Amino acid sequence: MQRTIVFGNISLDHIHRPGHPPIHQLGGAALHLAVAAARTGLPTAPAAAIGSDLAHLPDDPRLPPLDWTLLHHAPQPSARFTIHYDEAGTITAVDTAYGAAEHLTAHALHLIDRYPQAAFHVSCRHPLHIRAALSALASRGCTFSLDFHLPSAPQLIPAAAPWLRHATTVFVNTEEHALLTLTAGPQPCPEVVISDGPRPARIVCNGRALPPVTPPALPTVRQITGAGDTLAGTYLAHRAHGIPPATALTHAVQAASHHTAHTPLTLPAPRRAPS
Repeated sequence: MQRTIVFGNISLDHIHRPGHPPIHQLGGAALHLAVAAARTGLPTAPAAAIGSDLAHLPDDPRLPPLDWTLLHHAPQPSARFTIHYDEAGTITAVDTAYGAAEHLTAHALHLIDRYPQAAFHVSCRHPLHIRAALSALASRGCTFSLDFHLPSAPQLIPAAAPWLRHATTVFVNTEEHALLTLTAGPQPCPEVVISDGPRPARIVCNGRALPPVTPPALPTVRQITGAGDTLAGTYLAHRAHGIPPATALTHAVQAASHHTAHTPLTLPAPRRAPS
């Protein structure tokens, strides 16, 4: 099966939610999405720029087997995000220190040149230069999908607009979908997957809205960060296996819901026992 290369951040996150103690955890869209895809059987290589503070990632026993060979090791510390949520689970503020992630654009362009036959997923986040990355993918005829993140979506959806028609799938939440529709029309690419937290998710597939999928009700929510990335990674893996969009979305919604019930990847991380 074709390997999927995931461009995005892998980071050290501080999560603040009302009524919960702050959590220091592994994060970043590239990590969450690649983990979900790999757990669903898709050969996946996260392509992020990290510092020596995350050099232990391949030894973390909580992570599934991933292709770690496309990480770029930079001299700066890894990206760090402090994310604040309100009681509804909506992000209210993000404080950023990009650090090593400032090298991501150059690294992404190098990998597109080196592996043009791979499939790619682009997590459209700063500091990746979205115009440069998507232009390179489209000009080489690469297969790619992408997603957005609400705090930066007002800037990055317009930046991505000229290349959206080349994407196979775009993942957005309901607020991002409104921005996407305003910018690029109701059907910017063959598949638009729209999530809405604990509310039903849906797909607009080749201009046709498929039946929505309601997430299962879970008694405990232990984490919010990474749920949308888990949905995207699971969906892409099922689609790569030839599963139809509606069925793939059902599996993806279930995986995202179960992700919220699991304990976050808190730090410090354990190491694998010597073999």
